[in-house]
Amino acid sequence: MRDFLYRGVALSALAGAIAASAAPGAAGQDTQDTEFVLPYYGDINPFYGDINPFYGDINPFYGDISPFWGDISPFWGDINPFYGDIAAFWGDISPFYGDIAAFWGDIGAFWGDIGPFYGDINAFWGDIGAFSDTTSGDYATLATQLETMFAQAEAVFGPAVRDATGLSFREAFLQGLLDAYELDLADLSTLDSWSANKRGAFFLDFYDGLMAYSGADRPDHWMPAIHWSPALSQAVGGGSGALVGVLDFSTQGTDGVNLRITHGTRDYLNFNHGAAVAGIIGAAHDGQGVMGIAPGVTINVYNPFDASLTASWQSVRDGVVRLGQLQSDIVNMSLGVPGWTLHQDWASVFSDQQLAPHVGDMLFVIAAGNNGATQTADLDWTGVPVLENLIIVGSVNPWGEISSFSNRPGTACLTVNGTCQAGNRLMDRFIVAPGELILVSDGQGGTARMSGTSFAAPMVSGAAALIKGRWGWLEPGDVADILFRSATDLGVPGVDEVYGWGLLNVDAAMRPLDERSLFYLDETSTARDVVTLGYVSGALRFHSAAQNAVTVFETINGTYRDFTISLDDIVIKPAKGQGGGSSKSAQYASTQAATGFNATAFSDTLGFTRTISRRGDFEMSAFAAPADPLDLDADGELDIQTGFRFTDTASGREFQIGFGEGALALNGQDGFALFSDHRPETGGVNPVLGFASGGAYMAGGMRVGDATRVSFGVSSGRDEYTFVNPITGAEDEVLDGLSVYEAIAFFTGVSHEVSDRFVITLGYTHLHEATGLLGAQGTGVLDLDGGAATDAVTVGAEALLPARLSLSASATAARTAADGFDTRAISIGETPVSTAFQVSLRRDGIITRSDAVRASVIQTLHQESGSLEYRAMGIADRQSGTLALDSQSWALGGQRPIAAELLYAIPLFGDRGDLSLFGRAMLAGEAGFEADREIASGLRFTLDY
Repeated sequence: MRDFLYRGVALSALAGAIAASAAPGAAGQDTQDTEFVLPYYGDINPFYGDINPFYGDINPFYGDISPFWGDISPFWGDINPFYGDIAAFWGDISPFYGDIAAFWGDIGAFWGDIGPFYGDINAFWGDIGAFSDTTSGDYATLATQLETMFAQAEAVFGPAVRDATGLSFREAFLQGLLDAYELDLADLSTLDSWSANKRGAFFLDFYDGLMAYSGADRPDHWMPAIHWSPALSQAVGGGSGALVGVLDFSTQGTDGVNLRITHGTRDYLNFNHGAAVAGIIGAAHDGQGVMGIAPGVTINVYNPFDASLTASWQSVRDGVVRLGQLQSDIVNMSLGVPGWTLHQDWASVFSDQQLAPHVGDMLFVIAAGNNGATQTADLDWTGVPVLENLIIVGSVNPWGEISSFSNRPGTACLTVNGTCQAGNRLMDRFIVAPGELILVSDGQGGTARMSGTSFAAPMVSGAAALIKGRWGWLEPGDVADILFRSATDLGVPGVDEVYGWGLLNVDAAMRPLDERSLFYLDETSTARDVVTLGYVSGALRFHSAAQNAVTVFETINGTYRDFTISLDDIVIKPAKGQGGGSSKSAQYASTQAATGFNATAFSDTLGFTRTISRRGDFEMSAFAAPADPLDLDADGELDIQTGFRFTDTASGREFQIGFGEGALALNGQDGFALFSDHRPETGGVNPVLGFASGGAYMAGGMRVGDATRVSFGVSSGRDEYTFVNPITGAEDEVLDGLSVYEAIAFFTGVSHEVSDRFVITLGYTHLHEATGLLGAQGTGVLDLDGGAATDAVTVGAEALLPARLSLSASATAARTAADGFDTRAISIGETPVSTAFQVSLRRDGIITRSDAVRASVIQTLHQESGSLEYRAMGIADRQSGTLALDSQSWALGGQRPIAAELLYAIPLFGDRGDLSLFGRAMLAGEAGFEADREIASGLRFTLDY
């Protein structure tokens, strides 16, 4: 016993480790105070002071950290799951609860009226007047307001309370709350003595109590602060496979935590500190109580404390050794010596020979402590094997400011042979997380709100477990580096003496640290840089884009970690020349309104022609017409298409060269004269030729007999996929690293007049894309440079029908092949076969003799069959990180895209003006690619003067 008293040290749970006799200040000036410490004296009482959120030196309702008083008011919106920032979490949480989600309809109506932190009965700022010092004594009004609030709460939560308890709302919930605060609704005069702290505490307890009956896991303000959501944990595996050691008071298996109690079964406390810590790390997402950051982890708990609520360094050492023997990947230690951010005696714990076989495989997460101290004393770390695998965690308030109680790293250093080496400063191992008013498990099936660095540290441990569970081969130092480098910088730019690396950011930790340093490994394991990763969809569709995925890597120290990215997450779907800012329906509407169609001609090709020369039957002319606005890049080029036409009127031979819409110039059907008819994104008239339209073209034709005409030509298209940034005015790329799209097509066709009222057409198109596949392009592993060749056959017909009706129809079938793309990771498997069609029915004379309407049914280019093959290296074993060839077959196709279009035009003012109406609706199509049943409509009015 004497040896213990003189050579040991009392350690306390940091949630309440405030010395009764110590004032905040520079820590670590003298180490002699640790040589003789008695239980329950001074700073060894873990529950004296700040562990009670409503009592003590770091009372969360005191001064500038009160969430309901003074300048901390923004916090009220953040912790209400039915209002403000947390509302977005509802969508993430609901998939876990099945039929519980139906209750949301009732609760949703509640938040607008009696939300405890917002609405008409705003207890903190608003209408409950007696809670304001200026209207103290108006008890009748206050009683009415409180009763109204309680009645509204009962209307919503009453059935849930009765189902859970068998008692009424007032019996099971309200009366207990009133009794706890000694509040008698018949005599509210006692409220005169209530402090701002107590007022805030009352309403927070009211809110938390109600939410316990919401039928859902409990969101809290810290979740958006560290960019965490339950959906994120679910997506990355929830930390499954990771083992977390908790050196803390023992707890039972509450909140669905997967616990293994390795030492000590008693907690000696009326509040279970260990349960609070374990719940933050790994509480289940099961529709009740708190949510853990890594619900899939297994937690080993070792209790080093005895009935005096203290532990010797030997007990701590034994606990760390035991947790190491149990192969814990991460060890959370919310304990330490008051007044120190990191105490010198940790060096002896980490240097213990029994720990040596395991210490390199463990990540140690230590709470910084709650004295508001800034450490200035260096620690002798010579020969200590723990440095890169050490994280010290401080606390911040809801605004991201360091908590007044949180210890700080200061200028202290972990010296080696008396030298402070690079990366050895305490601040280099320091990070912060929310630690005020944290909703935690109370170890008895309920919840409580606690404050302290004890509750910031397990957030970091939970995030570390997510990383370790996802990338099992990473070393502890790798995990620490990821957490540090992904942290949100706070305070002075860079690593500083207060915040260290900054605020924990879980989402950033699970993403690449630098997207511009990613690479993929081809089938020969050769690393190839990925500057950016994405693809422009063009007309390429996949059956399961969300399930088709590529793997990229980033280096972490001497190893790597992988990221599996679905095609659905990186697709960009711009229409030709329009960057990627708006949906196809919106682009359709804007271009129709801008250029429209030339009244009842339903044509975009009508322009101006000037005869340059005429000699006998030979004529040379120049022409100009509006260009398709979707073919205009952002470099200020002219918005017209122009060219020259050479005609032999006697023989019917014609030849023209130009720059513009080659697809329209080579079109043999009068009923399809709109830009949108030929665009691959919107039309069904030979969209294969549409890929090579908008650039230079040549077209020719001649008559073969009285009823037959042969045509031929070549057309080109080019798209840089740039857009003008509306903020900077600069011309930016849609996707960095995307090659310029270039295509050229050769066309030959024949048309035959079966009669003066019926014409049939047949055409052949050969398309060569230098940098894409059916309009699709990609970067990195999805780079399609090397291109593809497509052969297409198009048949068409036009007929004049009775009742002033005319019918135009076109259908295209195409086959695509490629010798191989430069990336080597993508190749064509089964040959893609695509189809498209468009049928348009026109009627003249609807309201007047000169108006007209055109109705169309359109199938844009659709893959009937075919596949792409993906071959690159991926992770075969998520524990060891072993690589293996990942071969996937991406089936092409998906839902057939069908659109309906209606156009109407009427001349006005004696042909001096016209009014055009248009509308388009997607009847079917794969969501996300074909505007998901979007509807576009509008009108255009023109007047010549």
